[in-house]
Amino acid sequence: MNKQVFPYNVGLDCGNGAFKLKISGHGQDFDYIRFPSYYVDVTKCHNDHQGKTRVTYQQAPLANKYAKTLEGQIWVCGDDAAVLDIRNQVFDNRSDGKAKLALPLFLSAIAYLPIQRKRWDFRVVASIHDAQVFGQQMKANLEGIHQAIIKGQETTIAIHVIRIFDEGYIFKPTGNSNTTLLDIGNGTSIVTRFDSEGNVIYRSVPYKFGVQHLYKKIYEHPTIRVLGLDREIDLIRRGIENPQEGKIFYGLGNGATNITTAYKECLKDWSTQYLKEPIAEVDRFQLAGDRIVVIGGGVLLPYLDQNFHKKGYVFNQSAPFMNVKKLHEYACNTLSPEVFEVII
Repeated sequence: MNKQVFPYNVGLDCGNGAFKLKISGHGQDFDYIRFPSYYVDVTKCHNDHQGKTRVTYQQAPLANKYAKTLEGQIWVCGDDAAVLDIRNQVFDNRSDGKAKLALPLFLSAIAYLPIQRKRWDFRVVASIHDAQVFGQQMKANLEGIHQAIIKGQETTIAIHVIRIFDEGYIFKPTGNSNTTLLDIGNGTSIVTRFDSEGNVIYRSVPYKFGVQHLYKKIYEHPTIRVLGLDREIDLIRRGIENPQEGKIFYGLGNGATNITTAYKECLKDWSTQYLKEPIAEVDRFQLAGDRIVVIGGGVLLPYLDQNFHKKGYVFNQSAPFMNVKKLHEYACNTLSPEVFEVII
């Protein structure tokens, strides 16, 4: 008789800017994992980078054609990859980047878990910006039994993909009125409307812009260009995500530069150029009585969140994790409606 294997349940959100994962099982409920969606193949210089996220990929499932192309490769992801000059980011492959890089990022994410195992079995529920077009590709790239060295240990990783949703579809908010969800991601933004029972009644075509376009505007601002050709978009991102007393800094320590003025100017330009259309769309639904709920990394942009509050939009500090939270609940068969109340 075969020994019964109880898998870990996984919610996977491979974002353009940040990879997010939620895992639980075997009486363990791990914290959210989140890191920049960077990937670097370091096979040819494998002795030079010993980062935590280092994966040596050994053997792919026979049926997984994409994983076969990774055999023999060594890579690092997230912050380990951010420090390298040449890196691959999901955002830079905006059509199929999420499907293409989901497996390497997922295997590197295992290194963030506080325990090690010789074998992991995962039930995965994931999302992607267009599941009809890219969902099957993502599933095929992830599926199967993979052999790799993670954190110095030979590890077997069995992945079974249960379902792949369109981003935002699984949110399922309920209440006394319709709810319109504005998801401001790193590379795309999407509007999804739900009726009072949580059924999807409208979904926009993904707007091809996100927070990354704000980072690029700041990168090209005159006061940032003066820093030289070696200025880093990733340092801009870190400064925005970690403001200090209302100020945005580029870099850490004594050498940090205050870029708050440049940030405010670029935020205004970015909002006018990109946010105007989806904001007009959700405001129209708000006039029809909808609650407007905002999720995604764009929610927490300094100063922008104040404008959202003034408009009566609803969000919370865990907004960047709301999608992966619901995916994980579905994997656990515990998906429940999300109820939001507007406090006046």
